[in-house]
Amino acid sequence: RWHAVCAGATAKKEAWQWRWAGYTHGKATPHTLLVGGGALVTSLATSLSNTLYCGLADSTIQVWSTVTNTHLQTLEGHTREVNALVIGKDGTVYSASEDSTVRIWSGEDGSHLGTVGGHTYGVTCLAVGLDDTVYTGSNDTTIRVWASWRDGSRHLRTLEGHTDIVWSLALGTSGNVYSGSADTTVRVWSAVDGSHLGTLEGHTGAVYIVAVAADDTVYTGSRDGTLRMWSGQDGLPMRTLQMDFAVLTITIGAGNTVFIGDVKRRVSVWKGGAALARTLYTFASRVS
Repeated sequence: RWHAVCAGATAKKEAWQWRWAGYTHGKATPHTLLVGGGALVTSLATSLSNTLYCGLADSTIQVWSTVTNTHLQTLEGHTREVNALVIGKDGTVYSASEDSTVRIWSGEDGSHLGTVGGHTYGVTCLAVGLDDTVYTGSNDTTIRVWASWRDGSRHLRTLEGHTDIVWSLALGTSGNVYSGSADTTVRVWSAVDGSHLGTLEGHTGAVYIVAVAADDTVYTGSRDGTLRMWSGQDGLPMRTLQMDFAVLTITIGAGNTVFIGDVKRRVSVWKGGAALARTLYTFASRVS
């Protein structure tokens, strides 16, 4: 058993907040509908200050309190849909957009701190290191690496090798960078110099999501309907969970508890590498 609070977005223009204690006693119940009926909710991120950031297809970021469930402010500046949101270690907010930029916002007052641009197509995903280095993936098949906004967001290098859209980025605890792509592979890069360290192969469809656990185990979800586990030490495959439907999102909780959102509108949990995932909730539209 565990107590948890999390947020999820659906393709029905909704953002839900859930609270539950354990999954062994049945399905979880959504606690609060925070956003509904407006523009499509395309991305979510939560901060340690109990703030929820909702990226929308109308190019805005809506900011909510998860304590009072009240709308706090709207962040404006992007010109197309917001594809991804990340909160840095100090609460700084990073937003990636189809307008090919990443905008950086203060987590304290929402002020605009800077903009990163350079991709030739939309930015689909991003990751932020402990030193505030920013990694961005794009429809242009590349990954770009940028210095901290405090150092002027200088472009450091471009990582090339994928042959299709880069859908997901994740940082490992051992200093590796993982990128999942529509070319069905996950490529592994050095965070130090950007060198290509290896490729994880086995999926037969686009890799939509990559997540790394505290023990450096790598989880990948794909259009092929599988969730795969890989060793973060040598890249060898560890286990495959057949979900039957495209896996769109993965979040890793305490004890390597894995929460999985899929195109079949389900949120499921995979605990301790078990071979069976339990469905927590089924929405009216796909969970992303």
